[in-house]
Amino acid sequence: MISLKKIVLTALVASALNLALGGGPAHAAQTKALGLVLETQNGRIGGSLTSEGSTIFPGDILNTDSDGALKVRIGQTTYELLGDTTVVFYVGQSSPIAELRRGTVAVSNNSASEGFQIYASDVHIVSDQERPIRGQVSLKSPCELVVSSQEGLLDVIAGSEKKTVDHEHAYRVIPEHSVDDARQAISPEDPDYHKNHKHAGCAVAITQHAVKGPIMAASSHFTELAYSATGVVVAIVVVKALESPDRP
Repeated sequence: MISLKKIVLTALVASALNLALGGGPAHAAQTKALGLVLETQNGRIGGSLTSEGSTIFPGDILNTDSDGALKVRIGQTTYELLGDTTVVFYVGQSSPIAELRRGTVAVSNNSASEGFQIYASDVHIVSDQERPIRGQVSLKSPCELVVSSQEGLLDVIAGSEKKTVDHEHAYRVIPEHSVDDARQAISPEDPDYHKNHKHAGCAVAITQHAVKGPIMAASSHFTELAYSATGVVVAIVVVKALESPDRP
């Protein structure tokens, strides 16, 4: 006769195997690493200072202090966060997603198989097929950003309008709606994404914005800028900030 102790032990083993085989893969999928930190200077994941080699998971909120810089690798794309910048990374359906909530991020990609997406307010930036790509996105305010390409092409969608930013070109982009940055980490591809934050039309901000020159030409969301006054200067600053003080 099989003892009660043996029956209980068999049941416990079966339960453990069921969890390992049934529940294990789902849990692993939820916690699969998305990327890692390459270099950091006062960079944070959440509220904690990060270090080189730290793992980045989907939904992690990355921040830099005003004097900080953070270089990360997500999939086949390298991102450089300048000072006072917040970015959240997600797994996208077609390619990884970077949600720029504040500040400036420089991006580079030389992969023929994988691209990238960047969301800033309700503007969507997608890597074109040409490689390599080196560009920069700067969120000046919830209703104004600058997108520049040093090399390669970036497709930018604002409202119903799409503009391809060619290499050595830059555009000021006015979103159709602003998106506040005080929100949970939910992917822009999630059906509940827009329930997670407040929206505001950018038309009033456009007419009241105090900058030199027109923000919009006619009804366009895009205004071309002089390239020499945007991406190149900032890219040099990023490189210097991330260099080791011992480097000759």
